[in-house]
Amino acid sequence: MLEELEKLLDFIQKEYIELNQKWEATEYYSKINLKDNLVCNLLEDKLILNMIVSYREFINENNIQLLMDFKQFNTDNAKINMRVKTKNSIEYKIKNYTLYHAEGKVPINKCFNDLFGMRIIFNKDITYSQILSLTNKEKYKKLKCIDSSKGEYKATHIYLKKDKYSFPWELQVWNKKDEENNIISHEKYKQDYVKWENENRGENE
Repeated sequence: MLEELEKLLDFIQKEYIELNQKWEATEYYSKINLKDNLVCNLLEDKLILNMIVSYREFINENNIQLLMDFKQFNTDNAKINMRVKTKNSIEYKIKNYTLYHAEGKVPINKCFNDLFGMRIIFNKDITYSQILSLTNKEKYKKLKCIDSSKGEYKATHIYLKKDKYSFPWELQVWNKKDEENNIISHEKYKQDYVKWENENRGENE
């Protein structure tokens, strides 16, 4: 399992660097400090908000190629999938952080650390301590490994960030035995989002 994860991490770093170089060459990129700027700033600063949405669209434009590139990591031992956060989900997250997370006084790159997210599910168990030991290698100094298990949700999250001007990518590492409960946990969160989305469409009026 660890050998497969190491190959995946090496590949993610390569893809991340290449795609960021393309992103920084676009007209939509601005060198904005995503660590010093806070989520609450997004309510007034449309430049940052537009850049977040543009980055999401940029990833979407490259999504088919990314799907093909990562297809090699679907094996008998593991399966991988990915997703790009929707525009409505971005708006929901801003409002959610503004209301319930220190009034939005949270760094943008901490809130939007998953605009592009991947998930690998291993058939055999792999522990957080094993993953942490792997990510402590010098070649992974740009990675941040977190034990994100909470309640019924059991997972390790790995974040890759180039610098304070770059949007992070998220890799969730699950064990097959936890998949059902993890999906249920995600659905509970999604219910709150769907309720918010419906209310904002006026469907509950």
